[in-house]
Amino acid sequence: MSWQNFARLTLLPCVTLLACGDDGNATDANTSTGGPTTDSTMGTTDNPPPTGTSTDGTSTTTVDPTTAGPTTETPPTGTTTVDPTTDGTSTTTGEPACPYTPVPGSPGFALEVLATGFDRPVLVRADPSDPERLFVVEQGGRIKILEPGQNTAPDENFLDIDVKNKVPMQIGPEQGLLGFDFHPNFPDDPRIFVNYNPGMWQGPGPTYVAEFKLDPNDPNKVDPTSERLVIAISQPASNHNGGMIEFGPDGMLYIGMGDGGGADDQFDTGRDKQSLHAKILRIDVEPDGTPDMNEPCNQCELLDGFDYTVPADNPFVDDPEFAPEIYAWGFRNPWRFTFDQDGTLYAADVGQNQWEEVSVVVGGADYGWSLMEGNHCFNGGCDDTKGVNEVNDQGITTPIAEYDHGEGCSITGGTVYRSCEVPEWNGTYFYGDYCSGGVFALSWDGSAVELLGTVATQEDRIMGSGSNGFGDVLFTVVQLDAFNAPVDGKILRVVPQ
Repeated sequence: MSWQNFARLTLLPCVTLLACGDDGNATDANTSTGGPTTDSTMGTTDNPPPTGTSTDGTSTTTVDPTTAGPTTETPPTGTTTVDPTTDGTSTTTGEPACPYTPVPGSPGFALEVLATGFDRPVLVRADPSDPERLFVVEQGGRIKILEPGQNTAPDENFLDIDVKNKVPMQIGPEQGLLGFDFHPNFPDDPRIFVNYNPGMWQGPGPTYVAEFKLDPNDPNKVDPTSERLVIAISQPASNHNGGMIEFGPDGMLYIGMGDGGGADDQFDTGRDKQSLHAKILRIDVEPDGTPDMNEPCNQCELLDGFDYTVPADNPFVDDPEFAPEIYAWGFRNPWRFTFDQDGTLYAADVGQNQWEEVSVVVGGADYGWSLMEGNHCFNGGCDDTKGVNEVNDQGITTPIAEYDHGEGCSITGGTVYRSCEVPEWNGTYFYGDYCSGGVFALSWDGSAVELLGTVATQEDRIMGSGSNGFGDVLFTVVQLDAFNAPVDGKILRVVPQ
């Protein structure tokens, strides 16, 4: 990485919330509209509605967490079993053998509880070498392995990282361990990558994307001494940190970065082509061979200097107006995104006062923030006349789906269904909302979208998503206690009703 890139990464210094003109709580304060302000957890509204109630005050259908039985049996009655003498893959396709009896047609949707007892789970990843084994990311800094047959969070940790920066303070509701992925060649290449944002004593901590290696003596543990900092980006506030990372089918790492926090694009990053905030970045995690450098702000942990490579085919790599790491821009807080098997990239961008959105992301495109919120003008005049996934007069690509705050208030994204259980659902993108607990779905064919609306509801707050090795869609949820603290994290699976 060049010294010029390092200098550009320091444009937003680490400062305290009060120095940024915030009230110290990292919450939006949009007094111009009189509408709900958006933050808490993933940019949600202040004082969200009670658990089990949608934002319009109507009741939701619940999944009783106190019962041992999920909405549907696990696995469904009559499921086929994988021959233990094989490696568990199909002899014809190389895909994992189907563990379900396929359900024909288009059944209704339901949610079943796979496991309970997690602490603020935000993401689930399948073990690349075992489709039944899940890695669950907890916001407090831990990753736990859920072994086949387990239905409660284990005590042991695969990774335990200090996201409190060794000081007596709690991380904020949008800080902590937020993202995780395996190296594309895992386990032959025994590296994993995480995105974390520590709480800092002097102000908001930066975003770190770091590499770890497996413990050579225990493949169920990460070697805590193996951390290598890949990239560090200063944060001016404690909210809108993005946090999602995922390797694309091209082997490059994609990083979701929010606009830096505050309200109304307070730090003017949405339209800033040089800022790495409010963007989805694309980097090669391998160092480019330049010497290690100092940290990008004076409040970063004392780790080695960061190093990565800017891919030569990034869309703006030869455009001096843009930072070369940028893949796409104009996002408020792309909390979760996902690649489908055909390479389609779905991103869920958390809105501010009124609109939550889903976009199909392509390299070089502008997704509007803060000129637009969804397909609606937000900050001055704009062209809001275009249809789904069209480019308007300002060069902004419109979302493929949006919903207003009568249906929820903080989109948490989701995953594309690729399971053998319900073949008719294949290619359906499921996404959830933190406030309402609702699960939505849509089908995108590359040119047109079919909106399925709300397909399932439950009482808990949806914090994240993921999938297992069979292509099932998973969601992570929490209850809120009497003090609005998240407790009793669960993993849910979308199943036929």
